[in-house]
Amino acid sequence: MNFGLTMSKSLDSSLQQIAKGTTIIFSGVIASMALNFILRVALVRYTTQGDYGVYSLALTIISMLCIVSTLGLDEGASRYIAYFLGKSDSSGVKRVIFSALALALAASLICAAALFIFSDAIALYVFHSRELSNALKIISLAIPSIVLIQVLVSITRGFNISIMKVLFNDVMKPLSFLALLLIVILLGLSFDAIITAYVASTSLTMLAFAAFTLKWYSGHYSAAPDAGGQVTMGLIRFSIPLLSVNMLLMMMSQATTLLLGFFKTPIEVGKFDIAIMMGNLLLTVINSMGYIYMPTASSLYGKNQVEDLKRSYIISTKWGYIGTLPMLFAFLVFPGVVVDLLFGPRYSDVAILLQVLCLGYLINPLTGPNYHTLISMGKTRVIIESFLANALINLVLSILLIPPMGVIGAAIAVSISVMVANALLTVRLYQLLGVHPFTRNYVASILSSLLLLSLFFFGVKWLAIVPAPATAIVCFIAYMAAYAALFIGLRAIDKEDAMILSAVKLRLQSIPVIGQVL
Repeated sequence: MNFGLTMSKSLDSSLQQIAKGTTIIFSGVIASMALNFILRVALVRYTTQGDYGVYSLALTIISMLCIVSTLGLDEGASRYIAYFLGKSDSSGVKRVIFSALALALAASLICAAALFIFSDAIALYVFHSRELSNALKIISLAIPSIVLIQVLVSITRGFNISIMKVLFNDVMKPLSFLALLLIVILLGLSFDAIITAYVASTSLTMLAFAAFTLKWYSGHYSAAPDAGGQVTMGLIRFSIPLLSVNMLLMMMSQATTLLLGFFKTPIEVGKFDIAIMMGNLLLTVINSMGYIYMPTASSLYGKNQVEDLKRSYIISTKWGYIGTLPMLFAFLVFPGVVVDLLFGPRYSDVAILLQVLCLGYLINPLTGPNYHTLISMGKTRVIIESFLANALINLVLSILLIPPMGVIGAAIAVSISVMVANALLTVRLYQLLGVHPFTRNYVASILSSLLLLSLFFFGVKWLAIVPAPATAIVCFIAYMAAYAALFIGLRAIDKEDAMILSAVKLRLQSIPVIGQVL
């Protein structure tokens, strides 16, 4: 038997499966981001500032409880299912599915009941908002559905059915909420109807997802699993530590919002939520690239092709940063225009928050896919250490800055903690792999872009240019043209850049109208 040939075919099959799954998940992420962004814009436009703040705070609270309710099963279930599938142990697969669903359902019902019962106390004594009480009562009903959706995603992920996450979690859930929200808006219903629409959308998605999974399951397995507590205990022992990691991630992303709600008002929570949502758009390019980059990096590291991995990291970082420049320009130079255009003049003071967050979030594209590179190397401990530093710094700075500075203090706390965490990841990557992205060409690219950005930023102020969409478009075209000229003039193009540009050109030429122009 040709063992080497068999292994090669197996590897090719695995890589093709990873590539296919990555493409599907990437499409789902883009669709989900677009739908959720449209949802937020519609909510902000339709609700008052106070109501939107209450909605943001309620969503943050149930997000935290949903993380607790999953018990780490969102990762544990998929791992154990894949493990038993690899051993061709159908009995073990069935026990994992039933155990995961039963544990998640029980935990989510307990958390939902607790939130419903203590909603008045949480609203009045923690967040000092009577309006929040009723919103928490209604939205608590969504916890079991959200948790079961997450566990069903984990189960189908264990079977490598990536499309289910896209169809149900990434598309159906936000799309159904958007449809119900439009009905609420057209009928002129109350704020409580918006929360009810959210609960209904999660319930509809969960029922549809469960019906599909049940139909698929009944076609492959018998109705019930064999008895066996060892699998359940093993699943719990594996998943509970993952819960601590998820809680850490929750502290990074939600602690500032909760503290802002504690120290200030729901109105400020709503403004902060908008600024965070806009700031996260800066990460779209680098995060999307990570979905494609990480499997490639893992393959290179597994084959011990370290130099190729280093070069891939450097070039990916450079193009991730370049891809972020259009949004960075808009958010830093014309933040008021962007905010007013999307959310209306009521939220004009969000512009300064957006600028503060941009200065902090800029380090993500600047340092590139450091997180994904460390993941591909299996250095999860390094990542947890950096995330812990992020969470602690964010928590301390939020407590110190929010009381005197309000929402500006919250934005500063998030920005500083993000910068520190990314700096730590980059330093540790250099220590472990001996690579950093700051080559001569990349530094020239950064300096030229930031120099031009500064000239436009101060030029708009000194020349007293009236911010308007038309002005912003003209300035943006001038900025990108000047940057391209400097990029070429400084000879900041690497040979890999030429390959990437050539590939992009070929892709564009396949589009009829653009192809004729090119």
